[in-house]
Amino acid sequence: MMAPELVIRDSDDSCLGEDCELNPIFRRILAARGVRSLEQIDYQLKNILPLQTIRHLFDAADLLKELISNKKQILVFGDYDADGATSTAVCIRALSLMGHCYVDYLMPDRFADGYGLSLSVAERIVKHPPDCVITVDNGIASIDGIALLRTHNVDVIVTDHHLAGEDLPDASVIVNQNAWSQETEGRNLAGVGVAFYLMLALRARLRESDWFGRDRPEPNLACCLDLVAIGSVADLVPLDYCNRILVHEGLKRIRAGACTEGIKALIQIAGKHLDNFNSSDIAFALAPRINAAGRLDDMTIGVQCLLADSVELAANLAEELNNINQQRRELQQQMADQANRQLNSLEQSELGQQKSIVLYQPDWHEGVVGIVASKLKEKYSRPCIVFARSEDGELKGSGRSIAGIHLRDMLDVVDKRICGCILKFGGHAMAAGLTLELTSLQVFVDAFEAVIIEFSDPACFNNIIECDGELDDDQLELQFATDLQDLSPWGQRFPTPSFVGEFEVINQRVLKDKHLKLTLQLGDQGFVDAIAFFQTADTLNRQYEKIKIHYELSVNRFRGVDSVQLLVRHIL
Repeated sequence: MMAPELVIRDSDDSCLGEDCELNPIFRRILAARGVRSLEQIDYQLKNILPLQTIRHLFDAADLLKELISNKKQILVFGDYDADGATSTAVCIRALSLMGHCYVDYLMPDRFADGYGLSLSVAERIVKHPPDCVITVDNGIASIDGIALLRTHNVDVIVTDHHLAGEDLPDASVIVNQNAWSQETEGRNLAGVGVAFYLMLALRARLRESDWFGRDRPEPNLACCLDLVAIGSVADLVPLDYCNRILVHEGLKRIRAGACTEGIKALIQIAGKHLDNFNSSDIAFALAPRINAAGRLDDMTIGVQCLLADSVELAANLAEELNNINQQRRELQQQMADQANRQLNSLEQSELGQQKSIVLYQPDWHEGVVGIVASKLKEKYSRPCIVFARSEDGELKGSGRSIAGIHLRDMLDVVDKRICGCILKFGGHAMAAGLTLELTSLQVFVDAFEAVIIEFSDPACFNNIIECDGELDDDQLELQFATDLQDLSPWGQRFPTPSFVGEFEVINQRVLKDKHLKLTLQLGDQGFVDAIAFFQTADTLNRQYEKIKIHYELSVNRFRGVDSVQLLVRHIL
Protein backbone atom coordinates (compact mmCIF):
# COMPACT_ATOMS: atom_id res chain seq x y z
CA MET A 1 0.00 0.00 0.00
CA MET A 2 0.99 3.63 -0.45
CA ALA A 3 3.36 4.98 2.21
CA PRO A 4 1.64 7.50 4.50
CA GLU A 5 2.04 11.21 3.83
CA LEU A 6 2.43 13.47 6.86
CA VAL A 7 0.45 16.71 6.74
CA ILE A 8 0.47 19.50 9.34
CA ARG A 9 -3.04 20.70 10.12
CA ASP A 10 -3.91 24.17 8.87
CA SER A 11 -4.59 26.67 11.60
CA ASP A 12 -5.26 30.39 11.73
CA ASP A 13 -5.48 31.39 15.38
CA SER A 14 -5.97 35.09 14.75
CA CYS A 15 -9.70 34.67 15.41
CA LEU A 16 -8.89 33.85 19.06
CA GLY A 17 -7.65 37.40 19.59
CA GLU A 18 -4.18 38.80 20.12
CA ASP A 19 -4.76 39.22 23.87
CA CYS A 20 -5.58 35.51 24.31
CA GLU A 21 -3.48 34.16 27.17
CA LEU A 22 -3.39 30.61 25.88
CA ASN A 23 -0.04 29.09 24.97
CA PRO A 24 0.53 29.83 21.23
CA ILE A 25 0.81 26.10 20.50
CA PHE A 26 -2.51 25.44 22.23
CA ARG A 27 -4.09 28.29 20.26
CA ARG A 28 -2.85 26.75 17.03
CA ILE A 29 -4.13 23.30 18.02
CA LEU A 30 -7.62 24.61 18.86
CA ALA A 31 -7.84 26.75 15.72
CA ALA A 32 -6.95 23.72 13.60
CA ARG A 33 -10.02 22.00 15.08
CA GLY A 34 -12.40 24.79 14.16
CA VAL A 35 -12.41 26.73 17.43
CA ARG A 36 -13.08 30.34 16.50
CA SER A 37 -13.57 31.92 19.92
CA LEU A 38 -12.74 31.22 23.53
CA GLU A 39 -16.47 30.74 24.16
CA GLN A 40 -16.19 27.48 22.21
CA ILE A 41 -13.98 26.03 24.94
CA ASP A 42 -16.24 27.23 27.74
CA TYR A 43 -17.63 23.86 28.78
CA GLN A 44 -20.21 24.92 31.36
CA LEU A 45 -23.31 22.76 31.28
CA LYS A 46 -25.58 25.78 30.77
CA ASN A 47 -24.16 26.11 27.24
CA ILE A 48 -25.59 22.85 25.84
CA LEU A 49 -28.23 23.05 23.11
CA PRO A 50 -31.60 24.24 24.48
CA LEU A 51 -34.17 21.49 24.93
CA GLN A 52 -36.45 23.23 22.44
CA THR A 53 -33.88 22.52 19.72
CA ILE A 54 -34.77 18.81 19.60
CA ARG A 55 -37.86 18.11 17.53
CA HIS A 56 -40.72 16.27 19.29
CA LEU A 57 -38.73 16.12 22.53
CA PHE A 58 -41.50 17.67 24.59
CA ASP A 59 -44.15 15.55 22.84
CA ALA A 60 -42.30 12.50 24.17
CA ALA A 61 -41.90 14.12 27.59
CA ASP A 62 -45.64 14.86 27.75
CA LEU A 63 -46.47 11.25 26.97
CA LEU A 64 -44.02 10.00 29.60
CA LYS A 65 -45.37 12.43 32.19
CA GLU A 66 -48.89 11.07 31.63
CA LEU A 67 -47.65 7.47 31.91
CA ILE A 68 -45.70 8.18 35.09
CA SER A 69 -48.57 10.07 36.68
CA ASN A 70 -50.78 7.02 36.16
CA LYS A 71 -48.13 4.54 37.37
CA LYS A 72 -47.89 2.83 34.00
CA GLN A 73 -45.27 0.19 33.17
CA ILE A 74 -42.37 1.43 31.03
CA LEU A 75 -39.84 -0.81 29.28
CA VAL A 76 -36.54 0.66 28.05
CA PHE A 77 -35.24 -1.26 25.03
CA GLY A 78 -31.53 -0.79 24.38
CA ASP A 79 -28.83 -1.86 21.97
CA TYR A 80 -25.88 -4.21 22.28
CA ASP A 81 -23.08 -1.63 22.20
CA ALA A 82 -21.71 0.85 24.74
CA ASP A 83 -23.94 3.65 23.48
CA GLY A 84 -27.00 1.43 23.84
CA ALA A 85 -25.92 0.24 27.30
CA THR A 86 -25.27 3.75 28.62
CA SER A 87 -28.52 5.03 27.04
CA THR A 88 -30.43 2.31 28.84
CA ALA A 89 -28.66 3.04 32.12
CA VAL A 90 -29.40 6.79 31.82
CA CYS A 91 -33.14 6.14 31.45
CA ILE A 92 -33.27 3.61 34.27
CA ARG A 93 -31.29 5.86 36.61
CA ALA A 94 -33.21 9.04 35.75
CA LEU A 95 -36.69 7.50 35.86
CA SER A 96 -35.94 5.92 39.23
CA LEU A 97 -34.60 9.21 40.61
CA MET A 98 -37.76 10.96 39.43
CA GLY A 99 -39.81 8.57 41.51
CA HIS A 100 -41.08 6.09 38.91
CA CYS A 101 -40.84 2.50 40.16
CA TYR A 102 -42.60 0.78 37.27
CA VAL A 103 -39.67 0.58 34.86
CA ASP A 104 -37.59 -2.27 33.48
CA TYR A 105 -35.19 -2.77 30.59
CA LEU A 106 -34.48 -5.32 27.89
CA MET A 107 -31.32 -5.74 25.82
CA PRO A 108 -31.38 -7.55 22.46
CA ASP A 109 -29.43 -10.69 21.67
CA ARG A 110 -27.17 -9.84 18.73
CA PHE A 111 -27.33 -13.38 17.38
CA ALA A 112 -30.97 -14.30 17.99
CA ASP A 113 -32.64 -10.91 17.51
CA GLY A 114 -30.43 -8.95 15.15
CA TYR A 115 -30.28 -5.17 15.31
CA GLY A 116 -32.99 -2.97 16.74
CA LEU A 117 -36.52 -3.67 17.92
CA SER A 118 -36.96 -6.59 15.53
CA LEU A 119 -40.08 -8.67 15.08
CA SER A 120 -38.65 -11.43 17.30
CA VAL A 121 -38.08 -8.91 20.12
CA ALA A 122 -41.57 -7.45 19.71
CA GLU A 123 -43.10 -10.93 19.85
CA ARG A 124 -41.39 -11.52 23.20
CA ILE A 125 -42.50 -8.14 24.55
CA VAL A 126 -46.20 -8.56 23.68
CA LYS A 127 -46.41 -11.77 25.71
CA HIS A 128 -46.32 -9.51 28.79
CA PRO A 129 -46.81 -6.09 27.26
CA PRO A 130 -45.83 -2.91 29.11
CA ASP A 131 -47.77 0.29 28.61
CA CYS A 132 -44.87 1.97 26.83
CA VAL A 133 -41.55 1.01 25.24
CA ILE A 134 -38.76 3.58 24.96
CA THR A 135 -36.18 2.59 22.39
CA VAL A 136 -32.71 4.02 22.99
CA ASP A 137 -29.95 4.15 20.38
CA ASN A 138 -32.23 2.24 17.97
CA GLY A 139 -35.76 2.10 16.64
CA ILE A 140 -35.68 4.36 13.59
CA ALA A 141 -35.44 1.31 11.30
CA SER A 142 -37.69 -1.02 13.36
CA ILE A 143 -40.77 -0.80 11.17
CA ASP A 144 -42.21 -4.29 11.73
CA GLY A 145 -41.40 -4.65 15.42
CA ILE A 146 -42.93 -1.31 16.32
CA ALA A 147 -46.00 -2.03 14.18
CA LEU A 148 -46.62 -5.22 16.18
CA LEU A 149 -46.32 -3.36 19.48
CA ARG A 150 -48.78 -0.71 18.34
CA THR A 151 -51.37 -3.35 17.38
CA HIS A 152 -51.19 -4.46 21.03
CA ASN A 153 -51.84 -0.88 22.20
CA VAL A 154 -48.28 -0.37 23.43
CA ASP A 155 -47.05 3.21 23.14
CA VAL A 156 -43.59 3.44 21.57
CA ILE A 157 -41.22 6.38 22.00
CA VAL A 158 -38.28 6.09 19.61
CA THR A 159 -35.11 7.86 20.73
CA ASP A 160 -32.33 7.34 18.22
CA HIS A 161 -29.58 9.13 16.31
CA HIS A 162 -29.10 6.84 13.31
CA LEU A 163 -30.00 7.92 9.80
CA ALA A 164 -33.54 7.13 8.76
CA GLY A 165 -34.63 5.17 5.70
CA GLU A 166 -37.38 6.23 3.32
CA ASP A 167 -40.08 5.03 5.73
CA LEU A 168 -40.40 5.88 9.41
CA PRO A 169 -41.86 3.55 12.02
CA ASP A 170 -45.41 4.13 13.26
CA ALA A 171 -44.23 5.13 16.73
CA SER A 172 -46.17 7.27 19.19
CA VAL A 173 -43.31 9.80 19.10
CA ILE A 174 -39.95 9.86 17.32
CA VAL A 175 -37.08 11.82 18.85
CA ASN A 176 -34.22 11.71 16.35
CA GLN A 177 -32.75 14.81 14.72
CA ASN A 178 -31.37 12.64 11.91
CA ALA A 179 -34.89 11.57 10.92
CA TRP A 180 -35.73 15.08 9.73
CA SER A 181 -33.74 16.62 6.88
CA GLN A 182 -34.70 20.14 7.98
CA GLU A 183 -32.90 19.85 11.31
CA THR A 184 -29.32 21.08 11.56
CA GLU A 185 -28.56 21.20 15.29
CA GLY A 186 -28.42 18.19 17.55
CA ARG A 187 -27.66 15.74 14.76
CA ASN A 188 -24.35 14.76 16.34
CA LEU A 189 -25.80 13.61 19.65
CA ALA A 190 -25.12 9.97 20.45
CA GLY A 191 -28.00 7.72 21.44
CA VAL A 192 -27.12 8.38 25.07
CA GLY A 193 -27.21 12.13 24.40
CA VAL A 194 -30.74 11.88 22.99
CA ALA A 195 -31.84 9.77 25.97
CA PHE A 196 -30.36 12.32 28.37
CA TYR A 197 -32.20 15.16 26.63
CA LEU A 198 -35.47 13.25 26.94
CA MET A 199 -34.93 12.81 30.67
CA LEU A 200 -34.19 16.56 31.02
CA ALA A 201 -37.42 17.39 29.17
CA LEU A 202 -39.40 14.93 31.29
CA ARG A 203 -38.05 16.50 34.47
CA ALA A 204 -39.07 19.93 33.17
CA ARG A 205 -42.64 18.73 32.51
CA LEU A 206 -42.88 17.01 35.91
CA ARG A 207 -41.59 20.17 37.58
CA GLU A 208 -44.37 22.18 35.89
CA SER A 209 -46.98 19.77 37.26
CA ASP A 210 -45.64 20.04 40.85
CA TRP A 211 -44.54 16.40 40.81
CA PHE A 212 -41.53 17.09 42.99
CA GLY A 213 -41.79 18.04 46.64
CA ARG A 214 -40.60 17.19 50.14
CA ASP A 215 -41.35 13.47 49.75
CA ARG A 216 -40.09 13.34 46.19
CA PRO A 217 -37.12 15.70 45.73
CA GLU A 218 -36.20 16.90 42.28
CA PRO A 219 -33.05 15.09 41.11
CA ASN A 220 -29.94 16.70 39.69
CA LEU A 221 -29.68 14.82 36.39
CA ALA A 222 -26.04 15.84 36.08
CA CYS A 223 -25.54 12.55 37.94
CA CYS A 224 -26.14 10.86 34.57
CA LEU A 225 -23.33 12.68 32.78
CA ASP A 226 -20.74 10.01 33.57
CA LEU A 227 -22.83 7.65 31.42
CA VAL A 228 -23.35 10.29 28.73
CA ALA A 229 -19.60 10.86 28.46
CA ILE A 230 -18.83 7.14 28.19
CA GLY A 231 -21.50 6.45 25.55
CA SER A 232 -20.70 9.53 23.44
CA VAL A 233 -16.98 8.84 23.22
CA ALA A 234 -17.48 5.09 22.75
CA ASP A 235 -19.85 5.62 19.81
CA LEU A 236 -17.39 7.92 18.01
CA VAL A 237 -19.93 10.69 17.42
CA PRO A 238 -18.42 14.01 16.32
CA LEU A 239 -17.37 16.04 19.34
CA ASP A 240 -19.09 19.28 18.37
CA TYR A 241 -19.45 21.99 21.02
CA CYS A 242 -22.52 20.46 22.68
CA ASN A 243 -20.99 16.98 22.85
CA ARG A 244 -17.71 18.37 24.19
CA ILE A 245 -19.64 20.02 27.03
CA LEU A 246 -21.45 16.78 27.87
CA VAL A 247 -18.23 14.73 27.78
CA HIS A 248 -16.23 17.36 29.70
CA GLU A 249 -18.80 17.53 32.49
CA GLY A 250 -19.11 13.75 32.61
CA LEU A 251 -15.35 13.33 32.90
CA LYS A 252 -15.26 15.90 35.72
CA ARG A 253 -17.76 13.80 37.66
CA ILE A 254 -15.83 10.59 37.06
CA ARG A 255 -12.53 12.19 38.18
CA ALA A 256 -14.27 13.38 41.34
CA GLY A 257 -15.53 9.85 42.03
CA ALA A 258 -19.14 10.95 41.44
CA CYS A 259 -20.00 7.82 39.47
CA THR A 260 -21.31 4.35 40.25
CA GLU A 261 -19.18 1.65 41.80
CA GLY A 262 -19.55 -0.23 38.53
CA ILE A 263 -17.79 2.50 36.58
CA LYS A 264 -15.10 2.77 39.25
CA ALA A 265 -14.54 -1.00 39.05
CA LEU A 266 -14.22 -0.87 35.26
CA ILE A 267 -11.67 1.92 35.53
CA GLN A 268 -9.68 0.00 38.12
CA ILE A 269 -9.65 -3.30 36.25
CA ALA A 270 -8.51 -1.45 33.12
CA GLY A 271 -5.49 -0.14 35.05
CA LYS A 272 -6.61 3.51 34.87
CA HIS A 273 -6.97 6.13 37.60
CA LEU A 274 -10.01 8.18 38.56
CA ASP A 275 -8.25 11.49 39.13
CA ASN A 276 -6.69 11.74 35.65
CA PHE A 277 -9.27 9.73 33.69
CA ASN A 278 -9.78 11.15 30.18
CA SER A 279 -11.62 10.60 26.91
CA SER A 280 -8.85 8.38 25.52
CA ASP A 281 -9.31 6.10 28.53
CA ILE A 282 -12.99 5.76 27.63
CA ALA A 283 -12.17 4.95 24.00
CA PHE A 284 -9.36 2.47 24.60
CA ALA A 285 -10.06 1.03 28.06
CA LEU A 286 -13.74 1.23 29.05
CA ALA A 287 -15.56 1.05 25.72
CA PRO A 288 -13.93 -2.23 24.58
CA ARG A 289 -14.83 -3.91 27.86
CA ILE A 290 -18.45 -2.76 27.74
CA ASN A 291 -18.79 -3.54 24.02
CA ALA A 292 -17.36 -7.01 24.54
CA ALA A 293 -20.54 -8.08 26.35
CA GLY A 294 -22.67 -7.28 23.30
CA ARG A 295 -20.16 -8.81 20.88
CA LEU A 296 -19.85 -12.20 22.56
CA ASP A 297 -22.43 -12.48 25.33
CA ASP A 298 -25.35 -10.44 26.69
CA MET A 299 -25.23 -6.64 27.07
CA THR A 300 -27.41 -6.99 30.17
CA ILE A 301 -24.12 -7.60 31.99
CA GLY A 302 -22.85 -4.24 30.76
CA VAL A 303 -25.93 -2.36 31.96
CA GLN A 304 -25.82 -4.11 35.32
CA CYS A 305 -22.19 -3.08 35.75
CA LEU A 306 -22.82 0.54 34.77
CA LEU A 307 -25.64 0.79 37.31
CA ALA A 308 -24.01 -1.23 40.11
CA ASP A 309 -23.62 0.58 43.45
CA SER A 310 -22.50 -2.41 45.48
CA VAL A 311 -18.69 -2.61 45.59
CA GLU A 312 -18.70 -6.41 45.59
CA LEU A 313 -21.23 -6.72 42.75
CA ALA A 314 -19.40 -4.05 40.73
CA ALA A 315 -16.08 -5.86 41.08
CA ASN A 316 -17.59 -9.17 40.00
CA LEU A 317 -19.34 -7.66 36.96
CA ALA A 318 -16.25 -5.69 35.91
CA GLU A 319 -14.17 -8.85 36.12
CA GLU A 320 -16.74 -10.70 34.01
CA LEU A 321 -16.63 -7.96 31.38
CA ASN A 322 -12.84 -7.99 31.46
CA ASN A 323 -12.77 -11.76 30.86
CA ILE A 324 -15.22 -11.47 27.95
CA ASN A 325 -13.06 -8.70 26.50
CA GLN A 326 -9.99 -10.93 26.68
CA GLN A 327 -11.88 -13.57 24.69
CA ARG A 328 -12.84 -10.87 22.19
CA ARG A 329 -9.22 -9.79 21.77
CA GLU A 330 -8.10 -13.35 21.08
CA LEU A 331 -10.87 -13.87 18.52
CA GLN A 332 -10.13 -10.51 16.94
CA GLN A 333 -6.44 -11.34 16.59
CA GLN A 334 -7.19 -14.68 14.95
CA MET A 335 -9.61 -13.09 12.50
CA ALA A 336 -7.30 -10.17 11.75
CA ASP A 337 -4.42 -12.56 11.01
CA GLN A 338 -6.64 -14.55 8.65
CA ALA A 339 -7.88 -11.37 6.98
CA ASN A 340 -4.36 -10.09 6.45
CA ARG A 341 -3.34 -13.44 4.96
CA GLN A 342 -6.23 -13.15 2.49
CA LEU A 343 -5.09 -9.68 1.50
CA ASN A 344 -1.41 -10.65 1.38
CA SER A 345 -2.29 -13.38 -1.10
CA LEU A 346 -3.36 -10.74 -3.61
CA GLU A 347 -0.85 -9.23 -5.97
CA GLN A 348 0.35 -5.89 -4.62
CA SER A 349 -0.82 -4.11 -7.76
CA GLU A 350 -4.26 -5.74 -7.53
CA LEU A 351 -4.73 -4.69 -3.90
CA GLY A 352 -3.46 -1.20 -4.70
CA GLN A 353 -6.07 -0.75 -7.44
CA GLN A 354 -9.00 -1.75 -5.20
CA LYS A 355 -10.90 1.10 -3.60
CA SER A 356 -12.75 -1.10 -1.13
CA ILE A 357 -12.12 -4.26 0.87
CA VAL A 358 -14.83 -6.87 1.47
CA LEU A 359 -13.90 -10.10 3.25
CA TYR A 360 -15.75 -13.21 4.42
CA GLN A 361 -14.79 -16.48 6.05
CA PRO A 362 -17.36 -19.07 7.20
CA ASP A 363 -15.96 -19.51 10.71
CA TRP A 364 -15.59 -15.84 11.59
CA HIS A 365 -17.49 -14.57 14.61
CA GLU A 366 -20.42 -12.26 13.95
CA GLY A 367 -19.76 -10.17 17.05
CA VAL A 368 -16.19 -9.26 16.11
CA VAL A 369 -16.46 -8.39 12.39
CA GLY A 370 -16.88 -4.67 13.04
CA ILE A 371 -13.70 -4.25 15.01
CA VAL A 372 -11.73 -6.30 12.43
CA ALA A 373 -13.13 -4.04 9.70
CA SER A 374 -11.96 -1.03 11.71
CA LYS A 375 -8.40 -2.38 11.99
CA LEU A 376 -8.26 -3.14 8.25
CA LYS A 377 -9.61 0.31 7.42
CA GLU A 378 -6.85 1.90 9.47
CA LYS A 379 -4.15 -0.24 7.86
CA TYR A 380 -5.24 0.00 4.22
CA SER A 381 -7.04 3.40 4.12
CA ARG A 382 -10.01 1.86 2.33
CA PRO A 383 -13.67 1.37 3.26
CA CYS A 384 -13.81 -2.17 4.68
CA ILE A 385 -16.69 -4.56 5.24
CA VAL A 386 -16.19 -7.88 7.01
CA PHE A 387 -18.85 -10.61 6.94
CA ALA A 388 -19.58 -13.59 9.16
CA ARG A 389 -22.22 -16.29 8.74
CA SER A 390 -25.10 -16.18 11.21
CA GLU A 391 -26.94 -19.18 12.63
CA ASP A 392 -29.71 -18.82 10.04
CA GLY A 393 -27.20 -18.94 7.18
CA GLU A 394 -27.33 -15.26 6.26
CA LEU A 395 -24.20 -13.14 6.06
CA LYS A 396 -24.00 -10.39 8.68
CA GLY A 397 -21.54 -7.66 7.75
CA SER A 398 -20.09 -4.69 9.56
CA GLY A 399 -18.27 -1.91 7.76
CA ARG A 400 -16.03 1.02 8.58
CA SER A 401 -15.24 3.90 6.26
CA ILE A 402 -12.68 6.63 5.75
CA ALA A 403 -13.09 10.40 5.67
CA GLY A 404 -14.98 11.58 2.61
CA ILE A 405 -16.87 8.33 1.93
CA HIS A 406 -20.34 8.07 3.51
CA LEU A 407 -20.71 4.34 4.03
CA ARG A 408 -24.45 4.20 4.58
CA ASP A 409 -25.06 6.30 1.47
CA MET A 410 -22.85 3.96 -0.57
CA LEU A 411 -24.89 0.97 0.63
CA ASP A 412 -28.08 2.84 -0.24
CA VAL A 413 -26.87 3.27 -3.84
CA VAL A 414 -26.01 -0.43 -4.10
CA ASP A 415 -29.43 -1.34 -2.70
CA LYS A 416 -31.23 0.84 -5.25
CA ARG A 417 -29.16 -0.41 -8.18
CA ILE A 418 -29.43 -4.12 -7.42
CA CYS A 419 -32.79 -4.75 -5.84
CA GLY A 420 -32.73 -7.63 -3.37
CA CYS A 421 -28.95 -7.88 -3.14
CA ILE A 422 -28.92 -6.35 0.35
CA LEU A 423 -31.58 -7.77 2.66
CA LYS A 424 -31.26 -4.88 5.14
CA PHE A 425 -28.75 -2.21 6.12
CA GLY A 426 -28.31 0.87 8.27
CA GLY A 427 -25.78 3.03 10.03
CA HIS A 428 -23.73 6.21 9.72
CA ALA A 429 -21.20 7.84 7.47
CA MET A 430 -18.30 6.03 9.12
CA ALA A 431 -19.90 2.76 10.22
CA ALA A 432 -22.73 0.60 8.93
CA GLY A 433 -24.14 -2.90 9.14
CA LEU A 434 -25.86 -5.04 6.51
CA THR A 435 -27.25 -8.51 5.82
CA LEU A 436 -26.87 -10.56 2.62
CA GLU A 437 -27.66 -14.00 1.34
CA LEU A 438 -24.48 -16.01 0.76
CA THR A 439 -25.33 -16.29 -2.94
CA SER A 440 -25.34 -12.48 -3.23
CA LEU A 441 -21.85 -11.94 -1.83
CA GLN A 442 -19.89 -11.66 -5.08
CA VAL A 443 -22.59 -9.52 -6.66
CA PHE A 444 -22.34 -7.20 -3.67
CA VAL A 445 -18.53 -7.11 -3.75
CA ASP A 446 -18.52 -6.01 -7.40
CA ALA A 447 -21.35 -3.52 -6.97
CA PHE A 448 -19.86 -1.98 -3.84
CA GLU A 449 -16.48 -1.50 -5.50
CA ALA A 450 -18.12 0.12 -8.53
CA VAL A 451 -20.14 2.52 -6.38
CA ILE A 452 -17.12 3.50 -4.29
CA ILE A 453 -15.12 4.27 -7.46
CA GLU A 454 -17.98 6.24 -9.03
CA PHE A 455 -18.95 8.38 -6.05
CA SER A 456 -15.65 8.95 -4.25
CA ASP A 457 -13.04 11.64 -4.69
CA PRO A 458 -9.72 9.90 -5.54
CA ALA A 459 -8.05 12.11 -2.92
CA CYS A 460 -9.94 10.15 -0.21
CA PHE A 461 -7.60 7.23 -0.77
CA ASN A 462 -4.40 9.16 -0.15
CA ASN A 463 -2.88 7.72 3.00
CA ILE A 464 -2.54 10.99 4.90
CA ILE A 465 -1.54 11.36 8.53
CA GLU A 466 -2.46 14.70 10.04
CA CYS A 467 -0.45 16.16 12.90
CA ASP A 468 0.12 19.45 14.71
CA GLY A 469 3.78 19.93 13.79
CA GLU A 470 6.86 19.56 15.95
CA LEU A 471 7.51 20.29 19.63
CA ASP A 472 10.75 21.56 21.10
CA ASP A 473 12.58 19.30 23.53
CA ASP A 474 11.78 21.60 26.45
CA GLN A 475 8.05 21.19 25.74
CA LEU A 476 8.22 17.43 26.29
CA GLU A 477 7.73 17.90 30.02
CA LEU A 478 5.02 17.14 32.54
CA GLN A 479 3.45 20.58 32.97
CA PHE A 480 3.07 21.12 29.22
CA ALA A 481 1.56 17.64 28.80
CA THR A 482 -0.83 18.20 31.73
CA ASP A 483 -1.96 21.59 30.40
CA LEU A 484 -2.54 20.07 26.97
CA GLN A 485 -4.61 17.27 28.50
CA ASP A 486 -6.69 19.86 30.36
CA LEU A 487 -7.88 21.27 27.00
CA SER A 488 -9.72 18.01 26.38
CA PRO A 489 -12.06 16.31 25.65
CA TRP A 490 -10.62 15.07 22.40
CA GLY A 491 -12.34 12.63 20.07
CA GLN A 492 -14.04 12.20 16.73
CA ARG A 493 -13.58 15.31 14.50
CA PHE A 494 -11.83 17.00 17.42
CA PRO A 495 -8.75 14.79 17.35
CA THR A 496 -6.21 14.34 20.09
CA PRO A 497 -3.18 16.58 19.36
CA SER A 498 -0.34 14.70 17.73
CA PHE A 499 3.15 15.70 16.70
CA VAL A 500 6.13 14.56 14.68
CA GLY A 501 9.75 14.39 15.75
CA GLU A 502 13.07 12.68 15.13
CA PHE A 503 15.00 11.35 18.11
CA GLU A 504 18.13 9.44 19.01
CA VAL A 505 17.32 6.10 20.65
CA ILE A 506 19.07 5.48 23.97
CA ASN A 507 17.41 2.16 24.72
CA GLN A 508 14.76 -0.15 23.29
CA ARG A 509 13.05 -3.31 24.48
CA VAL A 510 10.06 -5.48 23.61
CA LEU A 511 7.14 -5.85 26.03
CA LYS A 512 4.88 -8.92 25.97
CA ASP A 513 6.20 -9.87 22.50
CA LYS A 514 4.14 -7.12 20.83
CA HIS A 515 4.92 -3.63 22.17
CA LEU A 516 8.08 -1.57 21.56
CA LYS A 517 9.32 0.49 24.53
CA LEU A 518 11.83 3.23 23.73
CA THR A 519 13.96 5.69 25.67
CA LEU A 520 14.65 8.76 23.53
CA GLN A 521 17.31 11.44 23.87
CA LEU A 522 16.21 15.01 24.63
CA GLY A 523 18.91 17.65 24.29
CA ASP A 524 22.27 17.04 25.95
CA GLN A 525 21.13 15.28 29.13
CA GLY A 526 17.39 14.71 29.15
CA PHE A 527 15.36 11.75 27.92
CA VAL A 528 11.73 10.74 27.46
CA ASP A 529 9.99 7.37 27.32
CA ALA A 530 7.93 6.30 24.31
CA ILE A 531 5.83 3.24 23.59
CA ALA A 532 4.52 1.82 20.32
CA PHE A 533 1.74 -0.70 20.91
CA PHE A 534 1.03 -3.79 18.80
CA GLN A 535 3.94 -3.66 16.38
CA THR A 536 4.92 -6.15 13.68
CA ALA A 537 7.75 -8.61 14.19
CA ASP A 538 9.92 -6.65 11.73
CA THR A 539 9.50 -3.47 13.79
CA LEU A 540 10.11 -5.24 17.10
CA ASN A 541 13.33 -6.85 15.84
CA ARG A 542 14.78 -3.74 14.21
CA GLN A 543 17.58 -1.91 16.00
CA TYR A 544 17.19 1.87 15.95
CA GLU A 545 19.87 4.50 16.35
CA LYS A 546 17.53 7.30 15.26
CA ILE A 547 13.79 7.15 14.84
CA LYS A 548 11.20 9.49 13.32
CA ILE A 549 7.79 9.12 14.90
CA HIS A 550 4.26 10.48 14.81
CA TYR A 551 3.13 10.58 18.43
CA GLU A 552 0.72 11.85 21.08
CA LEU A 553 1.90 13.44 24.30
CA SER A 554 0.50 11.67 27.36
CA VAL A 555 0.80 11.66 31.12
CA ASN A 556 1.74 8.19 32.34
CA ARG A 557 1.22 7.19 35.97
CA PHE A 558 3.37 4.38 37.37
CA ARG A 559 3.46 3.52 41.08
CA GLY A 560 1.88 6.86 41.92
CA VAL A 561 4.39 8.96 39.95
CA ASP A 562 3.36 10.95 36.85
CA SER A 563 5.72 11.34 33.91
CA VAL A 564 5.61 12.28 30.24
CA GLN A 565 5.27 9.43 27.76
CA LEU A 566 5.06 9.59 23.97
CA LEU A 567 2.39 7.32 22.51
CA VAL A 568 3.75 6.35 19.11
CA ARG A 569 1.05 6.26 16.43
CA HIS A 570 3.33 5.70 13.43
CA ILE A 571 7.01 5.00 12.91
CA LEU A 572 7.91 6.99 9.80
